[in-house]
Amino acid sequence: MSAGDYAYTNAKIGALRSRMLTQGEFRSLIEVASVEDMLTLLKGTYVGKEISKLQDASILNIEGMLYSSLAQEYERIVKGLRREPKAAMDRLYKKLGGEVVKAILRLKHAGVPPEVIRSSYPIFTTRDLTEDRIQKMIEAQDVRELVETLKGTDYYKPLSKALPSYTEDGSPAVLTSALDSFLYQNLWGAVSALSTRDRAVARELIGMEIDLRNVLAAFRLRGSDVSAAEAYFIPVRYRVRREVLTAILGLRHLGQITTELPHFGYTSLIASLLKDYDSLSRELPFGMRYAPASAEAAREYEGIASVLPLEIALRRHMIKLYQRAFRGDRFHIGVPMAHLFLRENEIRNIITALKLKEAGVEAEKIERMMVF
Repeated sequence: MSAGDYAYTNAKIGALRSRMLTQGEFRSLIEVASVEDMLTLLKGTYVGKEISKLQDASILNIEGMLYSSLAQEYERIVKGLRREPKAAMDRLYKKLGGEVVKAILRLKHAGVPPEVIRSSYPIFTTRDLTEDRIQKMIEAQDVRELVETLKGTDYYKPLSKALPSYTEDGSPAVLTSALDSFLYQNLWGAVSALSTRDRAVARELIGMEIDLRNVLAAFRLRGSDVSAAEAYFIPVRYRVRREVLTAILGLRHLGQITTELPHFGYTSLIASLLKDYDSLSRELPFGMRYAPASAEAAREYEGIASVLPLEIALRRHMIKLYQRAFRGDRFHIGVPMAHLFLRENEIRNIITALKLKEAGVEAEKIERMMVF
């Protein structure tokens, strides 16, 4: 697409960005005493206008509503593009739907009854995941039957192919990793077909996301056999080479990154972030589903919880990269990509703030969980 082809999309995105919450509004939001006060403060924003349409303004329903509005923005942006940019943005949209598939799949693997899934997960639809299909996924007797409900979508082939490995391994991560690999490979292929300018911008945005997902996966899998861990990495290499991921698997603790790893594109970044690792770990609110039970657990547990502070810090770094897409010449695919990334981050911040306030967490600690 030529620069002029992005004019309509950019105008639409400009209008959408103008209504997003500012850091100042977020800080005001987390300073109030209760969830009810937060909802009152949101009344003058686009979020409050959408909340007013809900019969039951529970946090779960608000989350579902916000993600539904994000899916609608994807639809409008994809519709306004042509040719290769349209294909690339469409594949990015499918990745959003993949998050719904993975969430329901994990719950189904855990044996969660359909009525509990409906009352505990924010269901939202996309073009491929209609309300009828999602209900069939929820009602499926087991994971295998759930996968069968996805026939006719891009999600079916990678999941059905991974089912034998899931049966043997017994972990839902086998399926979710297979789906991630498929979606990111498809997206990377669409990025590679873009024009020179668009390709350079999109490769930086998507490439860094893939790199950091692989780095975090390697940290979570420390101590695992290299051949077994490979299945959990996205098979696209941007700046992080295979030998770096292999070296991370062999680390005994995060602090060894500066002494035991070969230098790679994010060595300095991660090393600087680790300086604040312990302080952030101590500030994490207790008892939340996405946080360790205690500061000690954050340091001692060798699984997913131990890299949460690092994940938060890396997300903050990525936000800065997305924000750069709006500087200077904006007639490129980086603008719609960055906008949608930032919108999803805004939703995460809103829901995190509401959930932590409901749990009685102090404003200072809530702010530590915000990603700006």
